[in-house]
Amino acid sequence: PEYPPVKEDLAVLLDDDVSAEQVAAIIKQTGGATLAEVKLFDVYRGDKLGDNKKSLAFNLTYQAPDRTLSGSEIAKLRDKIVKRLEREVGASIRGA
Repeated sequence: PEYPPVKEDLAVLLDDDVSAEQVAAIIKQTGGATLAEVKLFDVYRGDKLGDNKKSLAFNLTYQAPDRTLSGSEIAKLRDKIVKRLEREVGASIRGA
């Protein structure tokens, strides 16, 4: 592709019984064609998070085939992903 990718990390806090695969599927579906890649790179469980909670961290790669994506386009797509994760699996952004 001739247009540069935009990479960002997204860490979510959620119940321990929600699978990483389920979260990744929601991210991919919501991101659509603009979301080129989703990679899980960290799973954390610890006392600081609370009972039956875990943190999943994903690296997201956004890329459009016909243009360079703007910061506002990425922000809108990220907000859409976060809202859907909150609604469907009760996730919250880690550190928020």
